[in-house]
Amino acid sequence: MPSRLTVVVLSLLLATAVLIFWLGFVILPARVSILCPEGCESKKGYIIICNGPSLTAPPLIRLTNTRVLLLRRNEIRLLERDRFVSLTELEILSLLECRKVTIELGAFNGLTKLAELLVGCNKASKIKPGTFENMMSLKKLVLRYNRIEHLNSDVFSGLVYIKTIDLTATKLQFLHPDTFLGLPKLQYLYLSINPGLQIPTDRNFINSQFLSHLDISNCNVSSVSVETFTNVSVLNGLDLRYNNLWTVDINILRALPELSKLYLYGNPLQCDSQMEEVWRWCEDRNIRTAYDGLNNVGVPECDTQREVMGIWWGLLEKWQCFQGNIQYYEDYKNTCYSYNNITVRNNDKDTDPNTETDKQEFFYSFLNAVPSANICGSIYIWYNRQCHPSQHYHIQQGYANSYQYVHP
Repeated sequence: MPSRLTVVVLSLLLATAVLIFWLGFVILPARVSILCPEGCESKKGYIIICNGPSLTAPPLIRLTNTRVLLLRRNEIRLLERDRFVSLTELEILSLLECRKVTIELGAFNGLTKLAELLVGCNKASKIKPGTFENMMSLKKLVLRYNRIEHLNSDVFSGLVYIKTIDLTATKLQFLHPDTFLGLPKLQYLYLSINPGLQIPTDRNFINSQFLSHLDISNCNVSSVSVETFTNVSVLNGLDLRYNNLWTVDINILRALPELSKLYLYGNPLQCDSQMEEVWRWCEDRNIRTAYDGLNNVGVPECDTQREVMGIWWGLLEKWQCFQGNIQYYEDYKNTCYSYNNITVRNNDKDTDPNTETDKQEFFYSFLNAVPSANICGSIYIWYNRQCHPSQHYHIQQGYANSYQYVHP
């Protein structure tokens, strides 16, 4: 039988364990709750979330170990100098869907460990040079859906470790070529949905020796040239979707030896000999032209002639220049075009292309073919002496309008 002293010692040890448990799960969370600003909530002790219109200024955070601060759908109009200076451990700051926000110089002072800064959908109209000074750890800057029409050439100076800058839908109209020149780690630049942005064809658009991905989709671009991309020679991905491009100069591809992704979906491409050369270049070098994004899958398609409108540009493989004319012959009833170069992409736009997996296969089929099972029609599309589109063409048993996109 255990002695009375042993029983007492065991009881004290058990009581101590219960007390420690109570302190860890009752008192500490209560302390966190006290330190958390009114209208905010704390998760895991280092994430602070403040949502709702009651907040008119960034809250005073007393939890110095806060690493993530999310401010969304608030009435914040001003980010004052030194507002976050006490949050020395902060790694992610998100300020989204607020009112028209003004950012004072020094607003981000003290955020020496901040890796991601998201200031989007805030109707901000001006970013002053020096706004991001001393943010040596910043790797991702998102300014999308604001009203920043112009940027000074030195506005991003000091961001020596920045990897991604997102200026999507900011109403940008002009960019100085040297805006990103002093950013040695910059790899991803998103400028999409800026239809007023001036993209020159007589000089270089951007100077960046390290940029690997450039997105200028939905920018109302009608023409690009070799000069446009002169100083982005290590570009790996070029997104030109949803513009007004009729053609692409093959010399652009020759000037970008590292290119492995070229997205042209949504352009009114003129499928002539010049585009056949671009298509052949992409095929021979395994340059991916199929874009697989969120709720959006597409490959380059022909827009002319009318009879082949909407058909995958891969049909250029069957076109030949004969006596000055381009002719295309195809058994369109029994032929399926297979495009298996599409990969499922992670939702994060910055996904490393080496991690993309799960290939999918898409087919371009000819439907509603000739009723008779014994007849396979041929399509003849004629071009002029220079092998460029002409208004004169002839179709024999042509059911080209039956070309459709089929998702298996």
